[in-house]
Amino acid sequence: MTVIEVVSGQTIAAEMFTTGEMSRGVPEQALVIKTNQGLVVVTGCAHPGVVQVVEQAMNLFGGKVHLVLGGYHLRSKSTGELEAIMAEFRRLGVEKVAPRHCTGDQAIQMFSDEYGNDFIQAGVGRVVVVEP
Repeated sequence: MTVIEVVSGQTIAAEMFTTGEMSRGVPEQALVIKTNQGLVVVTGCAHPGVVQVVEQAMNLFGGKVHLVLGGYHLRSKSTGELEAIMAEFRRLGVEKVAPRHCTGDQAIQMFSDEYGNDFIQAGVGRVVVVEP
């Protein structure tokens, strides 16, 4: 097995990329998949800030964001902060959300209320199908 350290963004496969290392304390990257519906951004824990991760994906790959899936790292955020983050998602044109992991129950419920039918229940064992 060969370990490849990835610091700057790179292509993983056709239409599949990394954002490159981002940091606000804990260095982290996100996976970005280009689809006909737009970008799918898969976060680990979004330590750099979930809005910043989405913006990085948009800046690097252009186009709209169809889905943001994964941990949003929002457990400790206040209601006001969560409302501001959702407003930023709307401003950026994020079409669908699938928050999980470290997002926090309050934030997940707020995203569910805000996005309605465009909220996807995610979690271990769930399969989310995105058309190419």
